[in-house]
Amino acid sequence: MKAHQLLDLAVAWMRETYPGSLIVNEFSVADWGGARVDVAAITENEIVGVEIKGDGDSPARLDLQGHVYGRVCRKMWLLPSAGLQEKCFGKRPAGWGRLEIIDGAVRPYNRATKLGERIPTPRGGYTYETLRDDSRFDPCAPSEGKFLCPRSMCGTLWQNELYEIAREFQLKVNSRPYVHILADAICEQLPAPAIHTAMIAALRRRVWRKPIIDTRFHPGALGDVQETTGTLL
Repeated sequence: MKAHQLLDLAVAWMRETYPGSLIVNEFSVADWGGARVDVAAITENEIVGVEIKGDGDSPARLDLQGHVYGRVCRKMWLLPSAGLQEKCFGKRPAGWGRLEIIDGAVRPYNRATKLGERIPTPRGGYTYETLRDDSRFDPCAPSEGKFLCPRSMCGTLWQNELYEIAREFQLKVNSRPYVHILADAICEQLPAPAIHTAMIAALRRRVWRKPIIDTRFHPGALGDVQETTGTLL
């Protein structure tokens, strides 16, 4: 499957799995567009991302993506095409969950196994082949990331959103409210959990510049393209 086909299936799965979330394609997770998750669900209390590897893609960047995406996303899933599954899962970043396509739909990868036939070894002993066990379901879910980065979280927000956070917490800003000055003030004066909570709130009330799926009020409906006054200074 190509990446765009996997993306459509991933969005459908996220819409069902994370109701009440905003689902955003190409979600910026750091440095104001320097890194983007293929699709992310912005829930009430966390961001969950899915990285997609379609036919023709390479798993080579997964190690770097594992370091970067976890600075903003509490949970990450990996969805490769069937042809890339073995390679991608072999390079899967620590803590990422695995997704697979079964009967044309996305589900967590079933890691349940069972012993197959007994196989003789050259030294006269025996071993057993390991087979997938579809009679039970043991989903390979992601673990919760513990390395949220204040600078990266600020990098998901626009200037007006950073300004509102600084104003809400009455932070000291000693110069004009440029993006980098506001980000410096927030990182220096607020703990990471407070920045994470403020980031989630800002993203969920944002007027987005591109189509999104907002499942809070219209489950499954595609949001309109909207303009915002937020700018990068």
